Amino acid sequence: MKRLNRSIVAIAFLLTASIAAYAQTSLVGKWRGTDNNLPIIDLTIEQNTGHAIGSAVFYLIKHNPDGSNAHVDGQAEGPMEDLKYKPENLSFDMHRSDGSVVSFRVELADADHAKLFRTSDDAGEGSGFTLVRVKP
Repeated sequence: MKRLNRSIVAIAFLLTASIAAYAQTSLVGKWRGTDNNLPIIDLTIEQNTGHAIGSAVFYLIKHNPDGSNAHVDGQAEGPMEDLKYKPENLSFDMHRSDGSVVSFRVELADADHAKLFRTSDDAGEGSGFTLVRVKP
């Protein structure tokens, strides 16, 4: 009986380690982008019965006319639409309040860092915006 219990514990440990390793080599999880200690974007990406779902929160940053006193002045959030997911990259669309659509791409850089690129709205590819994995 003790041998069986040890085997079950060993299998459970290996399964947990495998799941944790997968999460660290994929975009599944919560991500945050900041600039000057202010939140710019939060992404949540989940794997749900064979397909990915996600949501995004974009923060509106306001500055005084002289550029000082930056602060969060609002946020816009919504589901990722037309999401195309692979473990190391994804693309998605977001609808703006005016009805226009903005397209984005996210690429995994390493276990805890990714890059967000805006791929529509005449923004071009640019150098991307750094995202950091939010640890639970």
